[in-house]
Amino acid sequence: MKKEIVLLADVGGTNVRFGTYTENEKTANFDKKYLVANFKSFEEAVETYLKETGKKPTLCVIGAAGNIDEANGEVLTSNTPWRVSISKLKSKFPQLKKVSLDNDFALQGWAIEGLESHQYRTLFDHPQVTDLNDSKVAVLGLGTGCGTCLMMKTNEAGQIIYTSESGHSSLPHVDFENSDNELRDKVIKTLKNRYEKNGKGIVVEHIISGTGIRNVYLALKDGIIPPDSSNLVTAFNIEKLAESGDPTALKTFDIVFAYLGAHTGSIAATIKADNIFYCGGLLASSWVQGRLEQSEYFKKQLEHRAGMTDAMKNLRFSVSLYREMAEKGAIVRAQRLINENAQEEEQQRSNTNLLQALAIAQALIEAQCPQVLPQMKRVVQAVEKYKIATQKIPFKNIQNKNQPLQR
Repeated sequence: MKKEIVLLADVGGTNVRFGTYTENEKTANFDKKYLVANFKSFEEAVETYLKETGKKPTLCVIGAAGNIDEANGEVLTSNTPWRVSISKLKSKFPQLKKVSLDNDFALQGWAIEGLESHQYRTLFDHPQVTDLNDSKVAVLGLGTGCGTCLMMKTNEAGQIIYTSESGHSSLPHVDFENSDNELRDKVIKTLKNRYEKNGKGIVVEHIISGTGIRNVYLALKDGIIPPDSSNLVTAFNIEKLAESGDPTALKTFDIVFAYLGAHTGSIAATIKADNIFYCGGLLASSWVQGRLEQSEYFKKQLEHRAGMTDAMKNLRFSVSLYREMAEKGAIVRAQRLINENAQEEEQQRSNTNLLQALAIAQALIEAQCPQVLPQMKRVVQAVEKYKIATQKIPFKNIQNKNQPLQR
């Protein structure tokens, strides 16, 4: 049987990456990256990729930055004019039998389903969480920005993912109860001068992210965050300064961890999570992980959140040691899509066999018991009405393993 090939697309604000995943493989192959600005639409970018590579996918998984309109199967991607639409894509490329459209950070949540035990670790000397898939997990992605999603298990659908924009929520209040409050005030004042323009306020990811580390460091050091400060200093540079003992860099991590504790505690208390799972560049290094585990700033703010003191007894914290979370998430979604498609095709074959059997039965009745035919036609009409009213396939749970009847 021919293996399914899944087109993978990672749609960001600046670039779009494409790759493929072949059924039963363990890795994906992201082999092309294009500037979004070079294409009028997502479909045009897909067409270019397929022409350049000669690949012939039959399914598609898309991770796109932006809010997903699940009802209509589309998303207006962040910072781009593209409106990625499932219906438009399938119309342009009818060979795609099924298309899955997810928020880009949701793919990092899906990745947890595919992680092996050596690809993450549990923090704060708690016993290693051996099965994340049995938990209600709040996933916080701390990279350039701050992404959040909730992963939970259901009896019907297995794992499901709920995405949020908590990184764009208002910054929580943090009280250090010591002279560090003066440094906090300096940081907040600097952030206001940088971001509170045109009615925009300060949000979580202005502190809790790679960009946030840079913001806090520049605020403490210079009291100003230039509009284009990305070339001045990076989160990686600040980490190395902190490792060498630089007091400003060390204090930067103290403040960032305090706000991380406050934000984490609020999320955990709101959704009653069993496990907090961190991923992304901010906590990628062993030094940062160790610093977090020793941080009283983080622990105190975590426990100050409403309801967190008791909840802390069972709450577990894990961090990803695997850097390509989005790619692993895309593989998990591709595998699910392959399975869903296989089940639907098997159901279609089963229904076809059943309809063939009914047709043969009708022919037999016409030949031998014509008086029964009107009643049989009423049954067929009732089935058609059922399909229209419920949009469900009749006989869906019937497993027809026999060959069609033979006359």
